[in-house]
Amino acid sequence: MSGEEKKTQKTTTDITFENTTCHVPRNVRTQEIDREVSSWEFVRACILDMFADEDEFVTLTIAEIQYGIRFVQACRGADGIIVELGMEKENHTNLVEKTCTEEECLEIFREFYDSTYVRDVEQYHPVEFFT
Repeated sequence: MSGEEKKTQKTTTDITFENTTCHVPRNVRTQEIDREVSSWEFVRACILDMFADEDEFVTLTIAEIQYGIRFVQACRGADGIIVELGMEKENHTNLVEKTCTEEECLEIFREFYDSTYVRDVEQYHPVEFFT
């Protein structure tokens, strides 16, 4: 699809997903890995690998949510690192995102890993999907 076609294609933010269940305290997923993790160092290593590979992603999911956020995921984008939050509300999940630096990405994941909290959620905006 050309750049012009992308500009004229309609998008929506009115997309919801089923809530996910995490059967372990913390799970990390990448192109190669889908497993329980028990150390920040392992998650950090996955994120650093993602920084070096434009086709890689990292998703950190938690079992016990306290702030309405089930998972944090990130991948490389044209303007930086795209960080998305899976926001659970009632029986569905919405995705919100923001673009940030590698350092900010590491801080977001670290805080989520340690506390299940993500600060400044109001700075995230709904993910746009092509219709």
